[in-house]
Amino acid sequence: MEDLVLIAKVRKPHGVRGELLLQSFTNDDNRFKSLKSVMVRTAKGTETLDIASIRLTAQGVLIKFAYVLDRDQADELRNAELLIPAMARPELQEGRAYYDEIIGATVVDDNSDNVIGIVEDIMEMPAGDILVVRKTDGDEHLITMMGEEIKKIDTKKKQVRVVLLEEWNERSNDSSKSNDHETAA
Repeated sequence: MEDLVLIAKVRKPHGVRGELLLQSFTNDDNRFKSLKSVMVRTAKGTETLDIASIRLTAQGVLIKFAYVLDRDQADELRNAELLIPAMARPELQEGRAYYDEIIGATVVDDNSDNVIGIVEDIMEMPAGDILVVRKTDGDEHLITMMGEEIKKIDTKKKQVRVVLLEEWNERSNDSSKSNDHETAA
């Protein structure tokens, strides 16, 4: 079975003619306009549905499926997931990657080629995305995608190359020291 990628989730019906309001998981909602059909996964299973129309509004993306004619039929698709084959995703610019291509990637020190850890998750923050890295010693480290640490993302090797900043080294050295501290009363 081919790999499928989640591109949106149905939030709720919109109007009485079967339109649905989507929660988009893509950075360019215009890409919906080029779709002719999508796979729709519900609690009942997964099926391919033809798209009758797509509208981009201030509220978000509105989709109308060919055989969904009224609000009751649309309501049956509430919380459904819209999926496409991974191969149907648009190509990204050099050095860019989709989240699923980064999660699980090995994080490597660009200077020493030592493995630092594995990308466990990506947090979306207003100032930019942050990689959650589980280091080989079990500690967690956060790396901003907007900072200077990331040197290269290689999706073919499933590898993120970074340059360690001084704080990493200082924390590593501090963690090897004793945790016994005296407190002044």
